[in-house]
Amino acid sequence: MSSDGLSRVIQGIVTGIGFIGAGSILKLSEQHQIKGLTTAASVWMTAAIGVTVGLGSLGIGLMITLLAVIILALEKLEHQVEKKQTEGVDEPKSP
Repeated sequence: MSSDGLSRVIQGIVTGIGFIGAGSILKLSEQHQIKGLTTAASVWMTAAIGVTVGLGSLGIGLMITLLAVIILALEKLEHQVEKKQTEGVDEPKSP
């Protein structure tokens, strides 16, 4: 495949994944929160890994996969720490 054709395929993947990622983001107006950003970023990362492996760079694809797993695990740990901190604040202190 020519580089022009390859460029068009990657452009189509990026556009399609952009629409899918945007559909996973929700804005909750009552709570002034935005949910789904991690999901959208994960979809983008998965597409980037797929393109990288599809272009033949297996080593880079593996390194990006490991980095993504570590980052997502840290994000989950962050949510657990925040949850414990808010639970500790909400509890009334006994005299």
